[in-house]
Amino acid sequence: MIIDHGDWGLSEKGKKDAERHREKIDKHIRENVRDVIAEESIITKKKGKKIRIPIKGLRDYRFVYGSENAGGVGQGKGKQGDVIGKKRKEGDGKQPGKPGNERGEDYMETEVDIDYLIDIMFEDLGLPYIEEKTKARQIVPKGWKFETISKKGTFSRLHKIRTLKEAMRRTMGDANYVSTVTECDLVIARKALIQTRDDIDDAIDLIKKGEVDLTIDTDTYHIDDDDLRFKNIEEDVEIHSNAVVLAMMDVSGSMDTEKKYLARSMLFWLVEFLKKTYDYVQIKFIVHTTEARVVDEDTFFHKGESGGTYCYTAFELGNYIIDTEFPVNEWNVYTVYISDGEDFDVNRTLVQVNEMLSKKINMISYCEIIPERSGGMPSESLLEGLKRAFKFDKHTESGTDFFKNEEKHLLACVLRDKTHIFPALKHILFQKEK
Repeated sequence: MIIDHGDWGLSEKGKKDAERHREKIDKHIRENVRDVIAEESIITKKKGKKIRIPIKGLRDYRFVYGSENAGGVGQGKGKQGDVIGKKRKEGDGKQPGKPGNERGEDYMETEVDIDYLIDIMFEDLGLPYIEEKTKARQIVPKGWKFETISKKGTFSRLHKIRTLKEAMRRTMGDANYVSTVTECDLVIARKALIQTRDDIDDAIDLIKKGEVDLTIDTDTYHIDDDDLRFKNIEEDVEIHSNAVVLAMMDVSGSMDTEKKYLARSMLFWLVEFLKKTYDYVQIKFIVHTTEARVVDEDTFFHKGESGGTYCYTAFELGNYIIDTEFPVNEWNVYTVYISDGEDFDVNRTLVQVNEMLSKKINMISYCEIIPERSGGMPSESLLEGLKRAFKFDKHTESGTDFFKNEEKHLLACVLRDKTHIFPALKHILFQKEK
């Protein structure tokens, strides 16, 4: 049996109350988005689009009988005036190993969608300097191509240039070995190898006997069977993409837990923004200590490492990836690098940064995390090196500094705490005024 009292209006009132509550939550998140996006529970979440965040200042609904401060009714022995408990003394509640006696801050948790937070954070923002040529992903058949290389094939498909390069690479490696063993000049080692048709043992004997023909031209190379490279035929297509982003992070020993958390927070939101905003975007995750390597997304955000710091290795690997996988005439290329600035070879890093800029990529952005100089480290941080090498326009926001070189499309900033994550993201994702 269903009893309907339409005149009560309870259903509509409940809807209004719920809507008003949602509006309060939305207003709170918008007003405190800088703190919300830096919640560790969000950054460490591995899977799923829904996230739970604390909403301070709001309390969950609850039913209270009578006055909130009224005393309760109990049963048992006792009479008026008996002491049934001792009042705690006032204090700060900060004694180690003991609970505090001050009232905690009221808050509730709510579940929101990551896309909702991105909409709030990045209204009217996007990748800067993006070009129309790659606004949409397209796969267009072009016919057939000979680009895949293998060690087996018919001589009609012999790739002469790749074969010669393999022969040169092998020959130079052999020459270095012969030069090391005999302690002779590299040119002499090359001549000996040519004279013996790349027989290493015979070349070493020839050098020891002093019977090397010094008139031999070192531009001559012997082609071995292992040097042969052949072109494979396959269907040719054109692939256009919105962008490729090289997300690079220093995971060396100087990057302590707090620094790595700030770095991962920055890159977490950048990656989520790119995935939501663009239909097809490639993201390459690169980590480094004294060496750089490409990792998957889960490793990038959840695994820790330690070791020394050579920042140039990340840019060197990034340059290689651009050259081999993402030519700038087909891709919008962006690089975002995060480190604490400690670098054992700043000048070498600047060389790699200059090389990347010379490729005319869309943008390089560098974020320096809590740049405190520790003992035994170089006196110049990477950011200081960049400011020495390039001219920047500087502005300050939220107590930290942001730098921009409009001509080079080079950005930099300093992150000292989690309140700087939001303005730093805006700095990276600004849209150039038309």
